[in-house]
Amino acid sequence: MSGLARVPFSLGVTHYDDRPRTRLGDIDALRADPNVREVNRLEAWIEVRDGRIDRSGYGRNSGFVGSTSLDLGVTRVTVAGRARPVLRRRPLVSAQTARFVQTIGGRTGMPFPRLTARPPFLAWNSSTAWTTLVLTLHADGRKDGWLLGASPFPRHFLYDEEGNLMGDTAVTDFGRWFSTHYGRETPWGGYDLEPLAIREFSPAREQEVA
Repeated sequence: MSGLARVPFSLGVTHYDDRPRTRLGDIDALRADPNVREVNRLEAWIEVRDGRIDRSGYGRNSGFVGSTSLDLGVTRVTVAGRARPVLRRRPLVSAQTARFVQTIGGRTGMPFPRLTARPPFLAWNSSTAWTTLVLTLHADGRKDGWLLGASPFPRHFLYDEEGNLMGDTAVTDFGRWFSTHYGRETPWGGYDLEPLAIREFSPAREQEVA
């Protein structure tokens, strides 16, 4: 990383990723972890009557945007993140399935004025990072969840309902994210983006990561 794009790494506004956790543990405790930028926690429920879905809805928990620790040389300063509103699409419900989609995202709380790749070619705040999760619940008890959309930076990790690592976005593009994904070029401006690539983790691969 070189030039202007290197500045947020030097200040600690963003950072290179550590090895992923193979298990999440207590999600609420992650709020105090400076390495955790955001958590998107998609919870949903259905009620089934006579083999058909009768009622459905989102759960209470949704996730959070963490804080950023800035390295100022003689001291470190923690700046609270700026979360965007949680986006939840209206559930798509049939007799046998209910599909839920949720987006969580935000940016660091400190300004970072810079030149950008699109009009007006200048941005004051940092770019927005986000993930969009999809969860499908079936009347027979099955469930399927996956990463539907994500910002091209940082690296995102996907976990199952037990907190086990399922996969990650194996490819990131900091330059594109840094210069493009703010304002309307985010889900809050009506724009989402498929992950650049997703790598699934098998149990053997999880042991290698650990």
